[in-house]
Amino acid sequence: MITWMQKHRKYLVITIWISTIAFVGAGFVGWGAYSYNRNRAGAVAHVGDRKITIKELNNAYTNIYNYYQEKTKGALTQEKAKKLGLEKIALSQLINEALMLNYADDLGLTTLDSEIENALKNTKAFQNNGVFDKKQYYRVLTNIGTTAKDYENSLKKEITLKKLNNILSLKPTKLEKETFGASLFMQDKLAIKTIYPKLNDANISDEALKNFWQNRKKSYLTTKSYKLAILKIPVSFINVDENETKDYYKRKRFAYTDKDGKILSYDAAKDKIVKDLQFKKGKRFALKQYLALKKGKVKATDEVTITIKNRSYPQKLLKTASVGDVLKPFRYNDIYIVAKLEKVNFPKPMNFNEAEALVKKDYLKIATKKELKKDAKVALKNFKDAKVIGFVSRDDITKIKGLDPLKAVDFLSKVFNSKSKEGYIVFNKKAIVYKVLEQKLLDKNKLKTYDALLSENVKNAKSAEVNQKLLSILRNKYKIETYYKGQ
Repeated sequence: MITWMQKHRKYLVITIWISTIAFVGAGFVGWGAYSYNRNRAGAVAHVGDRKITIKELNNAYTNIYNYYQEKTKGALTQEKAKKLGLEKIALSQLINEALMLNYADDLGLTTLDSEIENALKNTKAFQNNGVFDKKQYYRVLTNIGTTAKDYENSLKKEITLKKLNNILSLKPTKLEKETFGASLFMQDKLAIKTIYPKLNDANISDEALKNFWQNRKKSYLTTKSYKLAILKIPVSFINVDENETKDYYKRKRFAYTDKDGKILSYDAAKDKIVKDLQFKKGKRFALKQYLALKKGKVKATDEVTITIKNRSYPQKLLKTASVGDVLKPFRYNDIYIVAKLEKVNFPKPMNFNEAEALVKKDYLKIATKKELKKDAKVALKNFKDAKVIGFVSRDDITKIKGLDPLKAVDFLSKVFNSKSKEGYIVFNKKAIVYKVLEQKLLDKNKLKTYDALLSENVKNAKSAEVNQKLLSILRNKYKIETYYKGQ
C-alpha cells in the first residue's frame, strides 16, 4: 500500500496555481455563455491590485475540465461540468492565487527575467534533442492557443508562488513524524473469517425476479438510438508524396509521440502522417458529397442504427439534430461519413423478457449483499473456525488472502479507521468478519524506511493548514470584486 501511496499521493498543500507546464498540450474547453461587466476591461474579478481576466478563467477551467476528463476516461460532459460547478472552482482557485500574489507583492517577492528564461529552457515540450528551440516554443504555444506574453506571465506567477510557498513551508519535527507514523504503521493482530453467499443464478425464482422488476419498471428502459442513412467516403485513394509528408512532419512533428511522450522519428510517424494528410485533402471532396446529399443530388448507400453509447459517431450533433438533417462529414476509422438522420428511437420501458438479464444482475447484487450482511452478523456472534493471520499494518495487503490488492487496501483501511475491535466488511461476492486480538502502536523500522514519505506528508499537512489560515486573513486584507455570474 505504501508503494501505491507514493505513486498516487495527493499533496495536501492547496494548489493555488494550476501548473502552466501541465497546460502545454491541453485542448481548450469553453463552457459557453458567461456574464460579466464589459466595462471592467475584460476582467471577471479584481483582487487587491490584481486583475483576473476572462482568458485566465478560460485557461483555468480548461485545465480542470481536462483533468476530470482524464480521471473519468472521457465521461465528463459540459452538462456534468456545469452541475459540478467547475467554472466556480476555477474562479475560486484564481482568486486564491491572486490573494497570494498580492501578499507576495507586499513582501517584495519578485521573479527575474533570467528565472523565467531558465524555466523555459528546462521545459521538455520546448526542447529539440534536449536543447531549447525557440521555433518549437512558438509552435507549441500556437498549438495550445496562447501567446508567449500570456504564457510567460503565467510562468512568472507560478515561480513567484513557489517562492512564497517555500517561505511558508515548515520543517517537520521528529514528534510530528512519529505521530503520523504511529497512525500509519500501527499493527493489529487479526483473526478473520470469510463468508460466501449461498444465493446464485440457479436458485433465484422467476417470481422473485418479476416482483423485483415490477417495482422498478421505470429503471429498465431501452437505449436511445438513431437510424441513419449514410454515405461512406474513402480517402485511401488520395495520393500523398514524400515531399508533403516530410514537410508536414517538419511542421507538426510534436504531434506525433510515443506512449512515453517522445517525438517519433519520421520513419516511425510516416504512416500516421500519410493518413492525416489524406484526411486533410479528402475533406473538400467529403464536403461536396455532404452538399450533394443535402440537396438530394446523391443518395445514401447504407443504413445504420446506432445507440447513444456509440462514441464513434458525433453524439453532440445527433442530440441537437432534427429528422431529415444531414450531418457534416466526420472521420470514422479510415473513411469519412456523411449521415442523414432518418429516425430517433427514444427510450421506452422494456418488457420483462427484454429486461430479464439486467433484472437478474441487479437482483443478485442487492440480494447477495443482504444475505452476506445477515450471515456476517451471525458469524460475528459465533466466531468459530476463524484464521489468525498475525500482525498486519495498513500496507500488508498480501496477508489478506482471497482479496485483490484494491479490495485488500479497502479492507485494511476500514479495519484501521474503525473504533470497534470487531466487525465485518461486505464485498460483492464475499464478506470478511474480523476481530482485533492485539495492537502495536509504533513500528520504528518502518519509521526509518518511510522517513521521506512521512516528512513530506507532515510538511504538506502543516503547509495546508498555514495556507488555509493565511487565505482567511488575506480575504479580509484585500478587496475582492467579482463580476462573473456563471451560467
